[in-house]
Amino acid sequence: MKHHGGCHCGAIAITYESDVAPEETEVRACQCSFCRKHASRAVSDPAGKVTLTLRDEDAVQRYRFGLGIADYYLCGRCGVYVAAVMPDGERTYAVAIINAFADSARFTRTLILSDYSAEDETGRRRRRRERWTPAEIVVA
Repeated sequence: MKHHGGCHCGAIAITYESDVAPEETEVRACQCSFCRKHASRAVSDPAGKVTLTLRDEDAVQRYRFGLGIADYYLCGRCGVYVAAVMPDGERTYAVAIINAFADSARFTRTLILSDYSAEDETGRRRRRRERWTPAEIVVA
């Protein structure tokens, strides 16, 4: 099943693919200050795929903080937070922010509050490799 969305102005598009029904998908809310300020709700599926399409690369803002190992993709024009992406050697992993999906209301499982503040870089990379979704970034 594919879920489409993106930022409000269309500069960034996202497609999240997963065989897990939205109603059965684990929805997480990271408790770091960035995610709390964006009221983000994230999903991932290690067997799925995330495709970020950058339709207007000049409008795309990438933000790094904390351990500095992931890019948080936001639209610099309309302000929407779309995904977090971690490059890792030859692979790239992502979590998709369901607030950016057209069908976000279908993700109805109880929100899981997640606190990753005790992780070091090695542990964080390992968790993301295991739990995040393989990703591709396309510049259109």
